[in-house]
Amino acid sequence: MGFSCKNGFFETKQGHFVQWVHIQREGTDSKGVIFAPPLVGGAFSHEIKNMRKLIRSGYDLFSFNYAGHGKSSGKFRLKSTLDNTAEALEFLIRRSNGKPLYAVASCYSAIPLIHAAHRKNEPLKKIALINAICHINPKAVINAFLSYHRNALDGRLSVTQMNENFRLYMAFLFPGINISRHFFGALLRRRTDVIKTLWDVLTMNPLASVRIERTPVLGLYGKQDRVLRMYDGDVGVNYERQILEKCPRTTFRPLHCDHFISSRKSRELARNTILAFFG
Repeated sequence: MGFSCKNGFFETKQGHFVQWVHIQREGTDSKGVIFAPPLVGGAFSHEIKNMRKLIRSGYDLFSFNYAGHGKSSGKFRLKSTLDNTAEALEFLIRRSNGKPLYAVASCYSAIPLIHAAHRKNEPLKKIALINAICHINPKAVINAFLSYHRNALDGRLSVTQMNENFRLYMAFLFPGINISRHFFGALLRRRTDVIKTLWDVLTMNPLASVRIERTPVLGLYGKQDRVLRMYDGDVGVNYERQILEKCPRTTFRPLHCDHFISSRKSRELARNTILAFFG
């Protein structure tokens, strides 16, 4: 069975253009379409790579690039991830020809996904969340960085070393991602509205009044995830409670892995668990 890969652009209500990709199985044997919002600093090519075995197991895949990423127009800010994801989901619904829709989201991309599903009256059959976060907590992030900074300096705070330590801290949290003051992965600083992004970080609570009441959700999370540990030191009961506040029909599966599910055994377990959950 072959595949076709279509891509293009849809226009947003703000007049920007969002780049999308849709991988479809040829014929009529598709089990459904997986909607996969990208990571900030990532691109839909990463989602294709990460989801390739799910595609081979019978699913189509739809993803896109946020504003400021790839060939999508406009400058990036966190608010744009909410708008882009909601409009991408609406665009997919129109072109899916009635196929069942599923979704997979990791880390921050869980926020715009849950927001979009709520905004569009829960059109997804099932959702799989991987090391998801459900709220932006600048205080937790700052405290985690300051703790790292103090440890790196044996308890002495040094403003002159703050920038370098921040770079090292980001590399510690996100190993393997190219990070500098000019870019974060695929996101260039010059394509980012820095002031509005900082404003969003400090003021936004996108899921404040959002709950996914009807949709079954699978929650996979790594017990050794450094990012989740900023919000919950033990990554356990408190973390699950945070997810359940937004997605009450969540079934959890803890994994002994890091944020990127680096080990092959954990990746296979995660993939098989998602496939079984989607059914």
